[in-house]
Amino acid sequence: MKNIFGLKRSYAYKRRNWGYLISRTVIVIAFFLFVSGFVFNQIVVAQNEPQIKVGENSGLIKSGNQTRHYLLYIPEGYDGKTNLPLVFLFHGLGHTGEHVMNTTDLIKVADKKKFIIVAPEGIYDSHGKNGWNAGQDPRGVNDVELVKDLIREISSKVAIDKKRIYATGFSNGAWMSSHLACELSNVIAAIGPVAGLTCYVTCTPTRPVPVISFHGTLDQIIYSYSAESAVSGWVEKNGCNKTPVTRKISEDVTQTSYGGCKGNAEVVFYLINDGGHTWPDSPIADFYEKFGFGKTNKDINASNLIWSFFEAHPMP
Repeated sequence: MKNIFGLKRSYAYKRRNWGYLISRTVIVIAFFLFVSGFVFNQIVVAQNEPQIKVGENSGLIKSGNQTRHYLLYIPEGYDGKTNLPLVFLFHGLGHTGEHVMNTTDLIKVADKKKFIIVAPEGIYDSHGKNGWNAGQDPRGVNDVELVKDLIREISSKVAIDKKRIYATGFSNGAWMSSHLACELSNVIAAIGPVAGLTCYVTCTPTRPVPVISFHGTLDQIIYSYSAESAVSGWVEKNGCNKTPVTRKISEDVTQTSYGGCKGNAEVVFYLINDGGHTWPDSPIADFYEKFGFGKTNKDINASNLIWSFFEAHPMP
């Protein structure tokens, strides 16, 4: 009986052991599958997530053997997949990317209309202040190359619509955006310079470039007649009808539009009576008036008008 009892006991014990081992193995396998699935899902999610955060990002880029700083704004709701327009925003002489962001309030428009803003910082020494080499110095820093480098850099991090890359800027930044229309007309779909449109005789775009611009009659930094002369230059280059359509927007704002242009590259100009060297409807108008730049017109919002124009003029 003992032997028989012992054998039976041993057999029952082994059965219990095997049952325990099998149940443990099943639990371990289930846990492994769960963890593997979780990790795999995390990898997929990580691949689909944007490489930079929504909102303001600060970046550095090597261009022409120099390290350059830029701000990049990603609008709210960016999913990391949808190709969004890219708007270059160039600051004025001696200012910064942050300052021109504040001057224009373009971020508000970007969040609403879903486009990306890049605001690089100039390093060209003009009268002891940081600015842009908008073609005035062939031996100076190559800011056109910087723009090309930034497009490559940003495209590697976020989804960009290559047919909707635009340029705007204020003052010396307006010179830079004008210069890009001459030098990168195969890349820049349209421009929106404020208080500094240019069109030099050396400007040779490979295609007509749509232009919207703004200038105040009391601008004491860059006189309005220079902008009006530049408008005539772009009308000529774009092959527009020389007879414009003029419309009174308000008592102080006159819109002059030139249509019938090649490639639908219309030229629109807002002349602001009593306007200073300012960005129309800037939220920091008091700053500009305090430092002697003149009055800021509030009848029109340059940022909204520029984006509406850009939106209507993708690259053909």
